[in-house]
Amino acid sequence: MRRFLDLEDAAPDAIFDVLPGMTVPFWTRVRMQMFWAMSAQHTGSVEVSSKSEWTRAKELERVVRGYLPSRWDAVRRARPHDVCFYVSGATLVADGEHARNWLVDDFAEATDDGIVVQIRPLPSPLGRPVFQPTLSMEQAISRSRWRARGTSLTAGFSDRMDLLLGKFARLLGQPVEAFSAIRTGVIRGELQRPHQHAELERMLDRVRPRIVFYDNGSYTYLAETLAVFKDAGAYVVEPQHGWIGPSHAAYNYGRAFDEPELRRALPDEILTFGPFWSDSIRHPGLVTAIGKPHLERQAALAPERRSQQILVVSSRAAPNETDAFVVELRAALGNEWSIAFRPHPGERKEIGSRYPRLSVDAGVTIDRESDVYESLKRAAIVIGEASTVLFEARAFGCTVIARDSAFAENVIGDAFGTRIANVDEAVSRVMDVHVDADLRLRADPAIWAPGSIERFSRWLDDRLSSSQDGAIG
Repeated sequence: MRRFLDLEDAAPDAIFDVLPGMTVPFWTRVRMQMFWAMSAQHTGSVEVSSKSEWTRAKELERVVRGYLPSRWDAVRRARPHDVCFYVSGATLVADGEHARNWLVDDFAEATDDGIVVQIRPLPSPLGRPVFQPTLSMEQAISRSRWRARGTSLTAGFSDRMDLLLGKFARLLGQPVEAFSAIRTGVIRGELQRPHQHAELERMLDRVRPRIVFYDNGSYTYLAETLAVFKDAGAYVVEPQHGWIGPSHAAYNYGRAFDEPELRRALPDEILTFGPFWSDSIRHPGLVTAIGKPHLERQAALAPERRSQQILVVSSRAAPNETDAFVVELRAALGNEWSIAFRPHPGERKEIGSRYPRLSVDAGVTIDRESDVYESLKRAAIVIGEASTVLFEARAFGCTVIARDSAFAENVIGDAFGTRIANVDEAVSRVMDVHVDADLRLRADPAIWAPGSIERFSRWLDDRLSSSQDGAIG
């Protein structure tokens, strides 16, 4: 992270270069991918690989659905709203027979004139959305993919991209070819982007939002999309969705991002879970502590006593070591404690290949609960390396045991005491836990700001009033 911040503080001309056909400097498009490539060498984070399920027949079916009438089509069905929650649709949990977006639905329900638009198809596998109106960009994306067939990049794009990737590598102290693998994804995205953004602009013309919530707005490979919202005159806000801190590249930026060309790539404001998170980042936008309503509601329902259950949560780092740790922990504890393993959301389809031993161990349960908070209500102990779940577990009264790794050192530090190095140390800590004692269910207000809905309502009233005066934020 320090290399990136130092480079952005120095602000060489290369990071301001805009490639043909783009409106935001190319540095923003590849910044996160370069960071991930470099950090993987240090943390042991392993990318999840999965077999493509794409077929011509499925693609044709998708395109046909994109052109057929649909009640979920955001571009064709949206109406004017002051506030638009534009989200991926990945943050869903079951709510009876419906799907609740735990990230924004509580905020949307507290908004007098709001709409949720998600990228993923509707209805979701969990059911129809709880909040109405909720629409989808799936049909628009399908139409865009069809229109992108046979198109080509703007002249000179590829050559200048390769030149800049080489420059970035040298500036970051890497071999010239270090980031060459990034180019394939960039090219694929750039071929489709003009068509997808044309659809997005049509949706915004219908909604005319004054405020847009964009759930991954600080991930700068989405900068061109964020710029479309700003060009439409919207104030762009990102609600915190997971762990953020001083080593997270999406939430720490050098002084170059104070310049208008790069500032265009980031949200105007971040709404965090609490002051702890706000104070841990270096972001050029406003940073406001609001809280997390879904956690408040669920933590209030957690029982004070738990059975002897351990929840081990994955951070995707070093899957072989995690696989061995869980199996050996289960063997060491025997039947005295039950063990559930919760894969990272990005691993759920590949559990067998990434964790071959624990996935067939009869003594280990795979936790597939859509809402991790339901799992935390049952667990007495939570073990993990570097995850927001560890902080959430404290709010549910769970004992947290942190595993040691380079990843954990950079992400959680000593927030949960001394990190364990092996199974023997884990067993020793587990034996010290008394599940028959009353569990403290008081969330730290610095980490989880209380009264989140009330805070949000006051914040929204202020921002909407400011927008009428022409000085929002």
